Amino acid sequence: MISFTEKNSPANVNEIESICKELGISEKNWLRKFWRECNGAVLEDQIVIYPTDQILERNKTYEIDINFPEYILIGDDSGGGLILIPKKGLEKFYFIGSGDPFINDAEVFDSIEQLTAYAMADVDSDSDSDSDSDSDSGNIVSVAEIKPKASDVLKIKKDFNLDYSIALLTKKLEKKDEIISENVKLIKYKSALKLHRQFVRFSSNP
Repeated sequence: MISFTEKNSPANVNEIESICKELGISEKNWLRKFWRECNGAVLEDQIVIYPTDQILERNKTYEIDINFPEYILIGDDSGGGLILIPKKGLEKFYFIGSGDPFINDAEVFDSIEQLTAYAMADVDSDSDSDSDSDSDSGNIVSVAEIKPKASDVLKIKKDFNLDYSIALLTKKLEKKDEIISENVKLIKYKSALKLHRQFVRFSSNP
């Protein structure tokens, strides 16, 4: 059974219909049912399911309509992994890296419970393979070897949960060894660091 770290109140019916119509989601889609129960949630302190007021922006940021036109982005794992579901048809959950343009590369699950269990097991596996991962804290700093595009800055902002403005984050990414995020756990952002390694790196605390 999934543990809800955070769980919002149910979404307004009219709001659900409006958002689903704009996204082209079918009437029996899983997301409709989820929003009727809670308008966004955090599962197991890691998996985020977006509320109605965020989902359009997230899909636009990751250009889902261009890269995966038959799918909708519904959430992420707080570290660079995206969760997609088909707009129509079978109820399946796709777990894919935010920089991967091929849906066939995704891990596919029959339920959000299975996907969450997989994501949690993956974190545990990373921890087992590196005994210092759980306790390794440090800063995420800029590499500044390549000038980031606006789309890169947006994805970095989302994947590392940053509050900076796009303009300020861009300036930081263009300067070498600028602190992007301070005193974070390496294990939480391993996948995001791997994905954005041309722009940022992890610097362990002494």
